Amino acid sequence: MADRARGANGAASRPRAAPPPVRRNLFQSQLTRRPTPSSSNSAESLHQEEEPLPETSDIVVRDEDGDIVIGDPPVPALDPDEAQETHREHEEERQRLEETLRHRLVGHPPVVDQPEELLEQVRAGMRAKVAALAEDNWMYEPEEHPRV
Repeated sequence: MADRARGANGAASRPRAAPPPVRRNLFQSQLTRRPTPSSSNSAESLHQEEEPLPETSDIVVRDEDGDIVIGDPPVPALDPDEAQETHREHEEERQRLEETLRHRLVGHPPVVDQPEELLEQVRAGMRAKVAALAEDNWMYEPEEHPRV
C-alpha cells in the first residue's frame, strides 16, 4: 500500500473511476423535437400552426367542422361560336336522317340494302354522340388532391 498515491492531506486516495462513456447519437440530424405546447391547446391554435394553404380569390364554403364543401362542378359557359357550331352539326345530322328516310319512303321499294344503310347511319350518329359524351366525362370524375 505504500505505492498508493497520497492525497493532499496525506490520506490514501482511491483510484478514480473512469467517467461513463459519452453516448453519441449517430442520427442527430434526423431527430426532430416537437415545439413545447403553448398555454392554450385549443383546436384553433393547433390549426394555425399547420402550413397555410395558398390564397385564392375564390370563395370557399365550409361545413361546421371547417372542411371544404365540394358541390356540383360549375357549368362551363358555352362560347357562342361553339354553340352555333354544335347547333349546326345537329341540324346537319337531322337533315341527313330526314333525307335518308324521305329517300327510302318515296319511290323506292324496300330493298334489303336500304335498311342496312339506314342502320349504319343511325350507328354513326350514336357513335358521334358517345364520343361527345366521352369528351365531357372529365367533368364527372373525382378530383385528385395531392396529399400534403
